[in-house]
Amino acid sequence: IVDTPDPYLVVHIRTAPDGKKATKNIDNEINPEWDEELSYLLPPHEYLPIKAEINLMDANYAVDEKLGSVEFDVSTIPLEETVFKTFSFNEVGLPFVLCRCDQDIRSSLALCTEEKEFRSARKRSAFTAMRNTMVGGPRSLRETPTIAILGSGGGFRAMTGMSGAIKALSDSGILNCATYICGLSGSSWYISLLYANADFPEKGTTAINAEIRNNIASSPFWLLRPECLMRYSHRLHTKMKAGQPVTFTDFFGLLIGQTLLGPDRMETAKLTDFQEKIHGGKAPMPILTCLHVRPDMSAMTFHDWVEFSPFEIGMAKYGTFMKSKYFGSKFFMGVLAKEYEEYPLHFLMGIWGSAFSILFNRLVEKSKGIKPSNMSHNEDMRTILGKEIADSDDEEEYWDASEEEQIRKAEDKLFQDKLLQSREYRAGKILNYMRGIAINRTYPISPFSPLSGGQENTIAEADEFQKIHEPMEVKKKKVHLVDAGLTFNSPYPCILRPQRAVDLIISFDFSGRPQEVCEPFKEILLAEKWARMHHLPFPKIDRTVYETEGLKECYVFQDHSDDRAPIIMHFVLCNILFRKYSKPGVERLPGDTRGDFNIYDPKSPYSTFNFQYPNEAFDRLHELVEFNTLLHIETIKDQIRQCITLRRHSQARCSITLNDIRNSFHMSDKNKKSLERR
Repeated sequence: IVDTPDPYLVVHIRTAPDGKKATKNIDNEINPEWDEELSYLLPPHEYLPIKAEINLMDANYAVDEKLGSVEFDVSTIPLEETVFKTFSFNEVGLPFVLCRCDQDIRSSLALCTEEKEFRSARKRSAFTAMRNTMVGGPRSLRETPTIAILGSGGGFRAMTGMSGAIKALSDSGILNCATYICGLSGSSWYISLLYANADFPEKGTTAINAEIRNNIASSPFWLLRPECLMRYSHRLHTKMKAGQPVTFTDFFGLLIGQTLLGPDRMETAKLTDFQEKIHGGKAPMPILTCLHVRPDMSAMTFHDWVEFSPFEIGMAKYGTFMKSKYFGSKFFMGVLAKEYEEYPLHFLMGIWGSAFSILFNRLVEKSKGIKPSNMSHNEDMRTILGKEIADSDDEEEYWDASEEEQIRKAEDKLFQDKLLQSREYRAGKILNYMRGIAINRTYPISPFSPLSGGQENTIAEADEFQKIHEPMEVKKKKVHLVDAGLTFNSPYPCILRPQRAVDLIISFDFSGRPQEVCEPFKEILLAEKWARMHHLPFPKIDRTVYETEGLKECYVFQDHSDDRAPIIMHFVLCNILFRKYSKPGVERLPGDTRGDFNIYDPKSPYSTFNFQYPNEAFDRLHELVEFNTLLHIETIKDQIRQCITLRRHSQARCSITLNDIRNSFHMSDKNKKSLERR
């Protein structure tokens, strides 16, 4: 008995992503015609051959048989031409076409078209809001300042504090005046929940604040029961089998999503859903942040800020951005090689707050009654995370294993104690969207800002920001993403981009401090240093103001010698007047002790690593930050008026001048000469 073959072709190009593809098999056919197209993304081939290994296979019930194999150098095909090749096994003929591909990565320092359209619509909304909210509002759109609201990291403390701040800004009308709202770690969780809530922005923040209050009243560690772990394991196996990397951050994202979003909403909520929330400029545009880091280097030494908006995700350092729905998909040389389903919001929340996934063993100990040390988010976390995130090899042998072997290894690594100490699985990990893109140099976030000397003197420690101007490794298949609080705990970089031209920054710092009376400028001083190293206008942070004025709820910093620098309102987490007043100007009744509590006391519930807030603890912190914000609403309005005055009396409210462009070392001599005639 002679078995008629069931032939199919396997074409393998090792230098291409997804380089191994096959046709369908045709049953019982000795002269097959497949009529299929196999597409590959190939690197430039000026110097090296690109070998395609073509195997003719026979499909069998047990083991498929190789009937023949040949190699062909694809780089010999002229561009945009079709070449028909006939190969030796049974005179099989195959056409080859080599053509150019349009990039799916946007390469530019400019804002995307969608954000520009949003800014135009939001400018009109903010103009109306300022006119209705305050005396001395802008007289024209040109006089309308761009306002950004920033929230720091700090776990559930930052999330709860941000809920109080945004409620105060919403009730007072200031939120309607803002163009951007930016978050990091814990604050990014609140912003995500706010924009994922059906009632926002039309009905304000009441519903989501009540929902958060209810969700964090009980410990999330009930989600570590076997039935929950089994469900999470299945999700991670599915992602893993699809070819996407899986780390402990995925698991933590599921845990956070189940706790904060709830089981129903976590199934559907996505970042791109927020586009509808800001359509027509009806709410500030949310920007969330994390860091790209090298696996073998401290985050303080090398990092790239990654920004997430409803429209795009990318890194301004390289001027490369992708549509938000493509985040996590496979790219090669800027072209979308394989599109995966958009990541759910809870996965992004896990990345934005990945510091807590890495310290999960401490949290588990706490849930068992073992009290961890009350560490600062900014000190111990940076030490543990920033210096130890690493993986041994980007080309894991793991992916060459069988499906059963992959699942077994994942189970072993995901749920055993040594995972929590493993370098490989500490950070979030995604496919490298810049893989194969040629990077000869990085470009400044503000490319035309004048250079000034003495920048090396801004580095206080040997490794602090030492290699932030170096490019990333584009040959790696995967990249590591971590909590942005590993550098400084407030998302200034995304809002300091000159393209966003922000006039006023209202920043809420919920960072940990050893004691409440400690100087509250550590994070903003690091932000100032980062800005100076990138030649970005930033007001001088005068530390002596703490010595002369003491601890207070809000500090205002302005550079009177440089109108291009934004005015910064630095709100500090502290409990001063709230002890005596229930509302601004309203003294507490005798016996009312709700305001009598310490935030940074070792026995307080507000540790960075506490993931359970009883209702009373939530209410106290929420109302404290709301009170502190309302206390300075008139100060905020004063600073808005100051920005209006600056715009009114400035010929052009720009972060750069024409002379800056003329003198830029990025400008070619030809372009400089053309500018000299203007």
